[in-house]
Amino acid sequence: MFEVTNSRWATHRDPLAVWNRSEEGPASGIPSNFVEILGPVSLDELEELKHCYASMIIQLDRLRPRLPEANALARVTEGAWSICEILGHMIDTDREIWWPRITAILQQVHPLFSYIDHKDFVCKKNWRAYPLEEVFAQIMRIRWSFAMKLQGIPTADFEKTGEHPTLGNISILRILQILVAHDAYYLETIRTMIERKPDMSIAS
Repeated sequence: MFEVTNSRWATHRDPLAVWNRSEEGPASGIPSNFVEILGPVSLDELEELKHCYASMIIQLDRLRPRLPEANALARVTEGAWSICEILGHMIDTDREIWWPRITAILQQVHPLFSYIDHKDFVCKKNWRAYPLEEVFAQIMRIRWSFAMKLQGIPTADFEKTGEHPTLGNISILRILQILVAHDAYYLETIRTMIERKPDMSIAS
């Protein structure tokens, strides 16, 4: 399961369960009931959320030796995302979707966000075609960079907001909460893929 150090977060803000209970999968975009399921968030949870966001690369690095086999199996499974596509989606979620919005909130007064098709990024960028080692290096580098940027944001600024087309009024703190839940879902997805046994009918 997703590693957390704060028992209250684990009990009352279960990030994995949030994605599983939402009306759509995370790659389909944010469903309208998402914030209600995720629950309230306060600045008291900020440091724990920062820690969870940064620790994703540590957890992913632990899985690294088993990623090539899981990636190869997914590539021959019809309709399934490969490990490369999952990691690419996580990169896009940070770099193309949420961090530009965080930057806009910091630079503007309550900016209005446009709708973004999360799946469209995966298709257009063709993450499946990239070498796994290259995608892995990208996500490690990009997440570390953004985790460091989080540390430079004044605490009071985490309450600044923008307008999301589905979620409405959304703060930087809420965005961070969403990203942690998103990480939890996909780390668990990767672990499930790693444990999956090859279908011999496909292998033959």
